[in-house]
Parts: sequence; structure tokens; C-alpha cells
Amino acid sequence: MPDTDLRASGGRIVEMAPGLEPRPGERVLDARGALVLPGLIQGHVHLGQTIFRGLAEDRRLLPWLLERIWPLEAAHDADSAYWSGMLGAAECLLGGTTTVQDIGIGPEADGLLAAIAESGLRAVAGKCLMDVGEGLPSRLAESTARCLEETEALAEKWHGAAGGRLRYVLNPRFALSCSHDLMTGVAEIAARRGLPVHTHALEQRAETAEVRRRNDGRDEIELFGDLGLLDGDLRIAHGVWLARRHYRRLAARRFSVVHCPGANLKLGSGIAKICRVRAAGIPVGIGCDGPPCNNRLDAFEEVRLAARLQAVREGPGALSALDALRLATSEGARALALESEIGSLEIGKAADVVVLGLGRPELAVAAGVDPHDRVVYGAGAASVRHVAVGGGVEVEEGRLQRLDLDRILTEATRAAERVARRAGL
Repeated sequence: MPDTDLRASGGRIVEMAPGLEPRPGERVLDARGALVLPGLIQGHVHLGQTIFRGLAEDRRLLPWLLERIWPLEAAHDADSAYWSGMLGAAECLLGGTTTVQDIGIGPEADGLLAAIAESGLRAVAGKCLMDVGEGLPSRLAESTARCLEETEALAEKWHGAAGGRLRYVLNPRFALSCSHDLMTGVAEIAARRGLPVHTHALEQRAETAEVRRRNDGRDEIELFGDLGLLDGDLRIAHGVWLARRHYRRLAARRFSVVHCPGANLKLGSGIAKICRVRAAGIPVGIGCDGPPCNNRLDAFEEVRLAARLQAVREGPGALSALDALRLATSEGARALALESEIGSLEIGKAADVVVLGLGRPELAVAAGVDPHDRVVYGAGAASVRHVAVGGGVEVEEGRLQRLDLDRILTEATRAAERVARRAGL
């Protein structure tokens, strides 16, 4: 829609047409010489790990957790959790991400949720649940009852907070750190409260082999089905080793996969077969995962990686630029069951908007280049000019409007150093 103006009111898009005139009191963002996109959606992030960036290099998944991530998470305090969340939120907003689904942390989850609520992001977030696991620090291995009681209390407090920008999700971490009792308890809460469930699954071969060893040969999908998690809205991060035999069953459920190509490459996990998953009718979103395994929260980079990796796996053009962008917009919204609210620029939907300045060298192209190719293969966080969430301006001319970036950087750096010392790193 060239030369089109967009008007937001009450947090929603109310008009899109050429030549709209500003009304008294309206704030105007200059989008001349720019591309306007729906706000980007990341379906799997760990904002509580933002201050761990650079502290868990060159490891595969299970050593990465045992030797670095779990000791660091156990060393969090309320202050460090808050500033980690703020730093991650700031990076997301500056890079054009307006919605995240966050897997959370265990202890100190309340501090992280407070940061997310205050940041201006739209989010689906909750406490990370773990009650078993070899090598799991005692502070992270909470009792089954405590996990369930605390997540219910946090759901009561945070679901619908920040004017509805924050929704609660139940986050059992993964099959190796959650007992069967915890998983069935999560399924019961999900059914009773109408909440979704978000977990890691089928990320690395070693992980899946260990799940099978502990569960009479069942993989995660078979286990989740037996424990009731497939009866509701289940979102899995990764799904690199999702077996084709499950596709038809999962396509008939409220089930989605969140592709995390950057983290899958860094941890040596593999390349997810997302073209085949999508062809089966299963929605696929995208996410940067965590700063200790990516190490950035730039959704444009993830979209670009997704397209390139499917070219390696399936052939050039297997995932078109348009379809790659959909993973972070319309299809990403479907993966979070938010397609009626976000994911596209339509009258009545939330005014979550990203404006890319075309005067950037990475976006300089010849006339006639497809705009989707231009964005997917050229754009990055540095291309972002303005960002609005629910009509509220969060970034203008590349600068945060709500958040104090200098203070966030200072406090988050102090918190990172404190947590690393406490973890013995």
C-alpha cells in the first residue's frame, strides 16, 4: 500500500488511507521514505538470560545447561532478574520486536515479569517450572507443589496486566527437568484457567535420546500426549527432531512450533524441517531464544537465517522471503493464538507497528526489487526508525521513548557481574 497513512486510536488501527490529516493532539511519526511493517513477534525468548550473554560459549545443549545456564539462573536475585528483563526488552524494541513469548525463570520470576510489564513490550510470559533433573542446582529444583502453587499465584497477578499487554503462559522447561506429576498438574491448570503451555522439545538428539531412555521409549510428543499436554494449546520451542509420523496428529491439535535457527546453529542442534512442518498445516513462529545461545535478540536476523537454512535443507526458494517474514508476523501470531490481535496491519487490530528507514545502506536496492526480499535479506535492528506497541510510541528515530537505556545498561552490567561472581564464573 504505497503512500498510505495509518491512524491509531485506543491502541488499535482505525484508518489506513492516503492523505490522512493529523488531528489536534495526535502524535505524528514520519514514515516518508520508509517501509511500514507489523510489529515483529518472537515466539521463544529468555529475557531472564540477557545478562548471561557471552558466559556460555562453545557447548552443546546439556553441558551448556549443566555447566553454565543453571548455575547462572540459580544465582539470580530479584534485582538482577528485573534488569536482565529490562535489557532484553530494550534490545527487542530497538530491533522492531513488539511481542515476545518468554519462557521465564524459576525463583525471582516475579521480578522478571515486572520488568516485562513495565517495558512496553507485548508479551506472553510466565514462571519457568522445574522439579527434577540430574545436576540441577537445589535452588532451581522446586517441589512439584511449589511450582504449581506459585505459577497459579503469578497467573492470578500478571495475566491481563499492563492494560492487557501481558498474558500468562505455563512454562514447564523440558521433559528432562519436569516430573510426570508436574506435567499433568500443568495440563490441569491449563485446562481450568484456559492458559497455553510453552516448553522446549526435540531440540537436540542427545536430549531426545535421554527422554526416550527415561520414558519407556516414548519421545516428547508421545509423552506429552500421555500426560494431557496435547489436549490444550501447546507451543514447543525448537522441534528440530520432530518426527514426521506426528505431523497429522499435531496439525489437528492446538499445537505450534517456534523455530530458533540461530540458537540451533550455535548449540549444534541441527536444522529444523520447518517447510515440511508448515506443509503439514502446523503453524511455525520464530524466536531468537536466549542471549547466551544466539547471542542477539534481532528478529530480522532470525528470519534471514530461517530462509537461508531452508535453502540448504530443501533448496533455494524453499522458504520464500514472504513466508520467512510471516514467521515473525502473521504466522507467528497464529503460533501464539493471537492472530485476531496482531501479526498484520488491519483496521481493528492492535497498532503494533515497525517503521524501517529506507535510507540505510543495507536497504539500498534497485527499483523493482521485491519488498519482502529487501526486508528479509537486508534489514536488521539498525534499520529500525520507529516502533509502536498498542499505538504507544516506544522507539522514535531509533531512540527508546519509555525506557532509560543508559540506566538499563549500567544496572544490567552491574547485575551481570554480580550474578557471574555468585555462580563462580
